[in-house]
Parts: sequence; C-alpha cells; structure tokens
Amino acid sequence: MNKYLERIKRLYNKRDVAYASMFWLLSQAAPYKKQLLVKLGINSISLFMGFVSTIAGKYIVDATTSGSLNWLYITYMASASLFTILFSAGSNIFSAYLTEKFEFGMRCNIFDQVQRSIWSDLSKYHSGDIVTRLTSDVANISSGLISIIPSTITLGIRLAVSFCILLYFDPWLALFALFIAPIGAICALLYRRKYSNYQIHLRESESAYRSFMQETMSNVAVVKTFQQEDANNEYLRQIRNDRMGLVMRSSRLSALMSSVMSIIYRTGYVVAFCWSAYRISQGQITYGTMTIFLSLVSQVQSSVSSLGSIIPQIYRMLVSARRITSIADIKNENYTEADDSPTQVTIQMSDVSFAYGKSNVLEHVTLQVDPGDIVGVVGPSGAGKTTLTRLLLSLVKPDAGSVEYINECGDCEEACPASRRFISYVPQGNTLLSGTIETNLRIGKKDATEEELWAALRMAAAEKFIQKTENGLQTHLSEKAGGLSEGQAQRIAIARALLRNKPLLILDEATSALDEDTEAQILESITKSYGKTIIIITHRKSMLRYCNKIIEISENAIVNMRPLK
Repeated sequence: MNKYLERIKRLYNKRDVAYASMFWLLSQAAPYKKQLLVKLGINSISLFMGFVSTIAGKYIVDATTSGSLNWLYITYMASASLFTILFSAGSNIFSAYLTEKFEFGMRCNIFDQVQRSIWSDLSKYHSGDIVTRLTSDVANISSGLISIIPSTITLGIRLAVSFCILLYFDPWLALFALFIAPIGAICALLYRRKYSNYQIHLRESESAYRSFMQETMSNVAVVKTFQQEDANNEYLRQIRNDRMGLVMRSSRLSALMSSVMSIIYRTGYVVAFCWSAYRISQGQITYGTMTIFLSLVSQVQSSVSSLGSIIPQIYRMLVSARRITSIADIKNENYTEADDSPTQVTIQMSDVSFAYGKSNVLEHVTLQVDPGDIVGVVGPSGAGKTTLTRLLLSLVKPDAGSVEYINECGDCEEACPASRRFISYVPQGNTLLSGTIETNLRIGKKDATEEELWAALRMAAAEKFIQKTENGLQTHLSEKAGGLSEGQAQRIAIARALLRNKPLLILDEATSALDEDTEAQILESITKSYGKTIIIITHRKSMLRYCNKIIEISENAIVNMRPLK
C-alpha cells in the first residue's frame, strides 16, 4: 500500500513541477500580451477569410451545377484567398520580429539574474551548461510561446466556428466531428511522459557536448601538448552516438504520434466523404454543400493534426522552462548600494570557520589587517589561501564567526557584496577578456583619462611593451588575451586593479608568470607609490621582503599572523 501511495505522491510532485513551469512560462509572456494579441488578430482575420472562401465555394459549385456562374461569390473567394496570403505573410514577418524581441529580452533578464546569483551556488553549474540554457533553451521557449499561445487560441476558434457551421448544415456530421476531435488530444497525452523524458535527456546531452567542446577549445594548447586530439574525437563520437540514440527514439515516438493523428484525420475525412455522397444520392444536399462539409471536416481534422505538433512543442518548452528556472531561481546576492568612498579600511576576522561540504578549510581564524599594512599570505596548496580571498570578497560566507571592514570613521560593516567597493583584485591566471587593451583597463575605471591609463600601465611595468605594439591601447586581444604572453596579460590585469584605486588591493599569485626583475619592479612601485592596504597571496618567499606582516596558513588550516622584522 505504501508503495502505491509513494507513486501517487511522485506523480503529484511531477504535476506540480509541470504546473509551476507553465505558470512561469505565462509570466514570461505577460509583458508581450499586446503583441501576442496583435498576432492573434492577424491569425483570426486570416482564419475568417478562410471560412469566407469555404462558404463562397459552396455557392459557386451549386451555381455551376445549375448551369451558371456566380461571379459575386467567385470575387469573394478570390479576394478572401488573396487576403489570406497577405495576412499569412504579415503574420510570419510579425512572428519573426516578436520572437527575436522576446528571445533577446528573456535572455538578457536571465543573464542578469545569473550574474547576480550567489557565487557558491552558481559555481555548481558548468559554464557550458549555463550557456546552453541561455541559448538553446531560451530559443526553444521563445519560439514555442510566440507560436503556441496564438495558435492554440486560433485552433479553438477554428474548431468552434467549424462546428457551428457544420451544426447548421448537418447536426450528425457536427456531432461526429465533435466526438473524433478529442481522440487526437487523448492519444497525444498518452505519450506525454515518455516524450518529456526524451526531451530532458536530449537537453542534458546538448549541454554535455557543448561543455566539452568549450573546454577543449579553451585549453587547445594542453590538448596539443598531451596529444589528446584522437581521444577527444573518440569521446565526442561517444557523446554523439548516445545523443543519436535519444534523437532516434524521440523521432520514432513523434512519428508514431503523427501517424495516429493522420489516421484520425483520414478516418474523419473518409467518413465525411461517404456521408456526403450518401446524402447526395438521397437528394438531401447539393454538391456545393458536400464541398463545404469536406472543407469544414478538413478544418476540424487539420486542427487535430495541429494539436499533434503543438503538444510535443509544449513538452519541449516545459523541459526548457525547468532548466531555465533551475538557474534563474538561484538566490541573488543581497546587494545594498552604498555611496561612501573610504580611503582606508581595517579588516577584522573574528573566530571564522569555513568548510566546503564536510571538508574543513579554515577553523577559528582571528586576525586583523590595519590600514597601510602590506601582508603576505603563505602556505601549502589547499591550505585555505584562496578561501581566505573568497571570504574577503564575500563570494562565500563564513560558517561561523565574522568578517568585518572598519572605515577611518570607525564605522563597521560585515563583509557583504557591497563591501567589494573597498577592494581592487588581481586573480590568479589570465583573466583578460576579448576586446582591446583599453576596454580591459576601463573595467577598473570606466571614465579613466588616457593619462590615468598610462600611469597605471607604467606602475604595472606594462607601458613599454604596449607602446611597441602597432595599435597601442587599441590592440585587439582574442580569447584569453591571445597575442600576449602570460606575463604581459598579468601586468595588464595589475594595471586594471590599480585603476580601480580602492583601499584594499589583493594580489592572488598576481606575478607568478613574471621574471624576478619585473616582479621586483612592479612590487617596488606599488608598495612605495600606491599607499593602500595590500594583501599578497604567494608561493614565492622573495615577495615577502615587501611585506610588514605575514599570515601563515598551516596544513591544519590554523592561521598564524605575525609581523616581519
């Protein structure tokens, strides 16, 4: 008994997820309701013209069988057909405009939400997977909503009008059409669960191969060095084969659904044809009435056939909606805008502990960094140096204790996203973006003058090599600063941080790719001229000679802070 209760509970949970996804989709469409109404109006006019053409055809046939031509109805039919073509073309153009507007607007909204998400939660997703959701899944939702909402309403109108006209001319045929139409919907719903599962796995496989290709292209030098071309090709073929199996199973199910719809469509048409032929033989209807019967039954059956394509599209949208909402629902950082600009801050960590899952990294850490301190942070890999930086940047929150910033007036602020206004940061590795050198520098200070740009580059020992380039500050960098060495990229990143000009400068292995002379030149310049609090995270003991304090992080993650003589 408990087993059946659990199964029912799971089914209701899945239904709740589907309802939640549907309501979310409708909320996304709400801002575009006016445009959707315009599209619905165009479709409705086109539909009306189709009915005018159908009814005109009846009177043309009846007039012809009696030996005359009814030019008035011929004119109606020709005009209605022309208007149908024109409105159909207009509908396609408007759909393209609306789809692009909706898709880009939705993508921008989700992109903004993702950027503002809590870092620790967002980092659980592969960047390639997130990009897939922002591209393929958003496009799937956009094209689906723009076509499905007006199409579904138009389909309902077509069924209702067709039924009413049939009811007027032949109640029995109308009742038959009313009976057979829901059968198509029921048949489509029978395959709903299996089709939805295929779509989920297809979306996941798309994320998998995009993520793999993105990582491979981002690390192509490593691929070449370790001669992984053949292994990567084999892995990609494996992903393709797995995906091909899913595609074929999904296609076979779609083909089966379409075949069932076609059988229903053909059955309805044959019944209508035979019934009309019988009534003509009995002298109960004219040939014109037969044409309107066949046309209207075709309208009903084509609506059923359209339903066969709309329902799978709805399933695909629901799957994509679930994938989008899973990242859109990540909580945003609690960011409060602050307009103060302190020139000095004191860092105070009190009994701080932090763990990744069950793995403790920092335990009961207490320390203080005073304004103007130059602090070296040393310790073995994995000891917690990067975690210390993330705590200061408020990318993660301590499990216990507090991290606080105190300005020159004595005001205390617990570390939060807004506290990043105190910090300039040079992260590990190559963190330049594609674009010009100037574009990368202005990330530090958008309105910096050209003199300020060159002054920061001079302090970062980057002025000379940039002056030697053909385009100077306008030199274009490809992905990962293609065209520059790692050391040159690091120096530009240091200049970018210096332009930000905040009370606290964090250098996280910021000179690891530089030779000793260049490193010494930069640190001499920064420590003597910058005049701010500096935290230097390093493996190089040579850098400690510029520091007045040292933080040692031991293997058991206990932090010891002491002055350097």
